[in-house]
Amino acid sequence: MSRLVRLEPVAFSRWDAVHAALCVAVPTAIGAAIGQGADASLIALGALPAITGDRTGPYRARARSILLTVATGVAGFYAGMLIHDIGVSHPWAAHGLLQVAILLLSFIGTFGNVASAATLQGAVYLIVGWGLALPPPEWRAPLLLAAGGVFGVLLMAVHWLRHPGAAERDAVAAIYQQLANVLDASGTPRVRLARRSLENAIAAAYDTLLTARASTAGGWEVLERRAAQVLAAEPITSAVIALIQGGQPLPAPLGRALYGIARHIARDRPVDVEAAVLVAKDHRAPALAAALHRAEPLLTGIVHAAEAPLVALARHRARVTAVPQWIPKWPWPDVWRYLLRIGVCVLVAQIFIALTALPRSYWVPLIVVIIFKPNYGSVFARALQSGIGSIIGVAVSAAVVAIDRNGWVSLAVLVPLAASLPWALRRNYGLFSALLLPILMLVMGALQPGSQGIALARFVDAVAACAIVLLVGYLPWAKWERRQLNERVATALEALGRYAALADTRDGDAAFGARRAAYKALDDARIALQRALSEPPLVSRCAARWWPALAGLERVANAITDTVPQAEAHDAGMHPGAAVLTRMAAALRHGGPVPAMPAASTPGIDPRLAEALRGVIGALFGSAERPT
Repeated sequence: MSRLVRLEPVAFSRWDAVHAALCVAVPTAIGAAIGQGADASLIALGALPAITGDRTGPYRARARSILLTVATGVAGFYAGMLIHDIGVSHPWAAHGLLQVAILLLSFIGTFGNVASAATLQGAVYLIVGWGLALPPPEWRAPLLLAAGGVFGVLLMAVHWLRHPGAAERDAVAAIYQQLANVLDASGTPRVRLARRSLENAIAAAYDTLLTARASTAGGWEVLERRAAQVLAAEPITSAVIALIQGGQPLPAPLGRALYGIARHIARDRPVDVEAAVLVAKDHRAPALAAALHRAEPLLTGIVHAAEAPLVALARHRARVTAVPQWIPKWPWPDVWRYLLRIGVCVLVAQIFIALTALPRSYWVPLIVVIIFKPNYGSVFARALQSGIGSIIGVAVSAAVVAIDRNGWVSLAVLVPLAASLPWALRRNYGLFSALLLPILMLVMGALQPGSQGIALARFVDAVAACAIVLLVGYLPWAKWERRQLNERVATALEALGRYAALADTRDGDAAFGARRAAYKALDDARIALQRALSEPPLVSRCAARWWPALAGLERVANAITDTVPQAEAHDAGMHPGAAVLTRMAAALRHGGPVPAMPAASTPGIDPRLAEALRGVIGALFGSAERPT
């Protein structure tokens, strides 16, 4: 239960807070001033996807993602209005059409993260359009919603014009920040977490720069400079990893030197590499000094290489396993199982609103759809967090509605709530629910006057939706959730096996792609286990048993990075460590024979890697209480 209320540490962006507040407050204030509160509420409602659907990365890519989300939301809203009209004469046909539309959007949402965010907004606005009774003409409300979305993107463009390369700059600076963190964590238990964060920062920088390159015709000179700084991190990373292998604390000035490089990149100032080289030499780190000296032309931007830095980055990433964009990211059985679960939950929600006489109970399927997004975290945890957050949100909105007479009190409350929404979205789902519910109630209150008496109905709707998700969408499927943890760990083992096999050759690009895929699989497994730790014992006990194995897998990945790339054979056969990892994955997934623990002197396996493999085999297969 403590995990459900824990706030995740995230960076606070003042611009995101200002952007969110303006998206909601400006149209609401104008509407209150000119007496057009209903129209202004539709514009503010259309601007919400610019807050909840925003992602980090280059501004052009973010703008495209938000515009796609807004377009899907507007289309869903219009479809909901049409279904509402059908429901006037054929209510059961309308319920069937709503069910089919939600399932279709949920299926499209399995194609990727952008599709998931867009279709979630489409499903939410579909239900809102179906539940609201708006005056004609029918095109007016979707047009105002679209205007709100465009308004949110235009506000983002203001910041983009002032800081056009902020996302790329911050992504590159994060690499050197994490390199400094690795040096500072040397000799402590924090070093494993620091190395994981370094791998994530490198992957994020590649993705950010290549996404920006793809969205810019002809490329930008500043992108080439940032790409050169990413390439400069490669020899520095190798030197840092070599330094920490001794397991002893390192002098603090070494970390501060790399912090200085990160700070200069983040502030877009010239990088003083010579100062960092002198610090490395003074503290007996000649390998780091040599790596910094070799990277200096790339860091300072004076290099004129035969291959453009962005081309080099693209060549590196091209060897990562390609996945077609327009197919579901999950295995097909998981897709059908997810559609069945959400379909049954929405059906039960519609039965609930048909049997109850609560006003505007379209909130029940709306909350069900929001909670039941599998890539937004644990369904169980989100259901409980949403229930707790809804109690707070209903209390806030009921208090505001009770004292507001002309709309200005609502506006005064909307501004801080909207400004906190981006921060709450990343910190805790319950906190996000506690802020989003009063925002929606206050914004949509102008569309349906007489909202003072529905606070209790909203509370009942939220509790009913959470109960439906828990009792229908989660508990009957708990055993499947537990098997998914086994699948995540097996996938990580297979990815590590491919990494070990490719890292033993001189094919640097293929090894780089396999390394990224391995650390990504470990990251996915860790997120799945963290989510499962806050679930009922049937799942959380399994996650707790797997947790030591995950720590061992991260040690294996680090050992491969540290030792296997030193091999010189270009046409070497499968690395013995790769064979062991592949057999472990098969034994875990299909119940095959447990691989033997490699001895410390196994030919072709470094003793550090052999020790890490023995630890993983012991954690996965050495206990009589092996998770199933």
